[in-house]
Amino acid sequence: MKVRLFAAVLAIAAAPFVARAADEENPYKKAKVGDFATYKMTTTLAMGLKLEGTITQTVVSKNDKEVEIEVAGKVMGMDIPVQKQKIDITKPFDPTKAGANVPPGAQVNVEKLKDGKEKLKVGSKEYETKWETYKMKMKAGGMDIEADMKVWQAAELTIPMVKMEMNMEVSGQKMEMQMEMTESGNKEPAKKEKEEKKEEKKKEDK
Repeated sequence: MKVRLFAAVLAIAAAPFVARAADEENPYKKAKVGDFATYKMTTTLAMGLKLEGTITQTVVSKNDKEVEIEVAGKVMGMDIPVQKQKIDITKPFDPTKAGANVPPGAQVNVEKLKDGKEKLKVGSKEYETKWETYKMKMKAGGMDIEADMKVWQAAELTIPMVKMEMNMEVSGQKMEMQMEMTESGNKEPAKKEKEEKKEEKKKEDK
């Protein structure tokens, strides 16, 4: 059972539950290739057992119609299978269509409940966020999963999720998950600088 619970945690953790209300402009419309957000994830299972890890969402490609997001990370030293998702930026990003982010064959129903506004501090920076609560029901891998989820998002970020809290019940076993953003930015400048230094070193060696 612990293995199956762990698999369920990985499946949900790898799903990029980042969305704004369906009547707002798609936040990924202003994203650039290389934009990323890293989150610290803590999951508390039955008997107080805690699993800790990190999740990183990265924009890997973009055109006029869609953005492709790659989700990767580690939980207790174990790699989470890399997942990719294409987001249609010509339409609002609808959180009730989250089924595209979970394992193939999974049945997902997401219902939005409430929303509000709150200031959240990440490191030395404070964000104006909008929070939304959802109720999720999912069937995947022979398991029934129910969850109450609260997501905080900042409109100024191209990957908008700042924080997420989720209370889950997986086949009768209860658990809690929390994700908090620890870093965001764009990887392309660092990548370009690294390549330039590499070229300079080649010239020096000659």
